[in-house]
Amino acid sequence: MTQGGRGWELAALTLFLLVFLTGACRPGKAQPGSDMPSVLLATDAQERSYLGGETCLACHYIRDAFAKNPHYKNWEKESLPLSKRGCEACHGPGSDHEKGPHDPGKIFNFKTVTAQEISDTCLNCHLQQEERVNFVRNEHGLNTVACTECHTIHASHVKEALLAARTPALCYDCHGEVRSEFNKPFRHKVHEGWMGCSDCHNPHGGFNLRQTRNSTGNDFVCYECHADKQGPFVFEHVPVKVEGCSICHDVHGSTNPRMLKRSEIRFLCLACHAGTPGVLGPTTPSFHNITQARWQHCTDCHVNIHGSNISQFFFE
Repeated sequence: MTQGGRGWELAALTLFLLVFLTGACRPGKAQPGSDMPSVLLATDAQERSYLGGETCLACHYIRDAFAKNPHYKNWEKESLPLSKRGCEACHGPGSDHEKGPHDPGKIFNFKTVTAQEISDTCLNCHLQQEERVNFVRNEHGLNTVACTECHTIHASHVKEALLAARTPALCYDCHGEVRSEFNKPFRHKVHEGWMGCSDCHNPHGGFNLRQTRNSTGNDFVCYECHADKQGPFVFEHVPVKVEGCSICHDVHGSTNPRMLKRSEIRFLCLACHAGTPGVLGPTTPSFHNITQARWQHCTDCHVNIHGSNISQFFFE
C-alpha cells in the first residue's frame, strides 16, 4: 500500500475512535439494566443529599443569632448550589443527619472532629483572603490551634471577627506570660483599650518572628506609631537597623521607664560599648568616667540615639 493510502486509513481509524469515545462519555440517563450510573445521575444524587438551611432551622433554633452573622450573607443566594450556602456549606450534606439526627457521625460536627479538620473546613473559603493566607504555616496553624478556639460562628460574644471573647483576654488563654508583662508599670496601653494584640500581630500568620504585621524586619510594626524613630538617617544607630527595637526595649512591658531592658541607661549602652571582645560597638572615650554621675545618663548628650542627620555621635 502506498504512503497516501496508509494516511487515509489512519485518519479513518482516528475518526471512528473519536466518535465512539464521544458517545460513550456523553452524560444522559442510564439505560435499563446498566450497572454504571451516568455522570448526570451521580450529580443528581449528590445534589439531593443537600437539603438547604431552612431544613436545619426546623430543629436548630439559631436563626436570630445567625442572621447577624457574616456567613448568613450567602443564605439566599440562589445562584450558588446548596453545598456553598447555608449550614451545609460548613457541616456538609444533611440528608443522612435528617434520617438519623441522634447519630453525630451523620454530619460534620465541629465538636467531634480534630483541630486540623476544623481549620481545613474554614480554610476552604478563608484561605482566599490575604489576612489568612499564611495560616497553614504560622505558629497557630503548625500547633493545630483550631479556628473555633478563638471564633464562635453561630453566636459570637464579640461581633467583630466573631471572636469567642474580647482581646486581650482571649489571647491570654494561651499566652499567659504576656499577661504579666502588660501588668508592669511601663507598658503599651492594651488594657486601657488604646490598642490591641492584633494591631501588632497577625494571629492568622505573618512572615516574621512572632507573626508581627510587617513585611520586612521586626521593627517596622513599631513605626506605625513611632514614625519619628524610623528615619532614614544620615547617621544610623546600627543596632536599631540590625536587631530592631527589642534589643533595647521590652515591647510588651517593663519595670523601667521607656520600657527599657535595663534599669539604668548606662548599663544598657555598655552592653555594646564596653570594649568586650566580639561586640562591634566602639568603647566609651577615655574621659568618660562611668563611676561619676555626670557620665551615667548617656542620652543627656546623645539625645538622638535612634539616629541623627547631623552628628555621628547622635548629639542632635
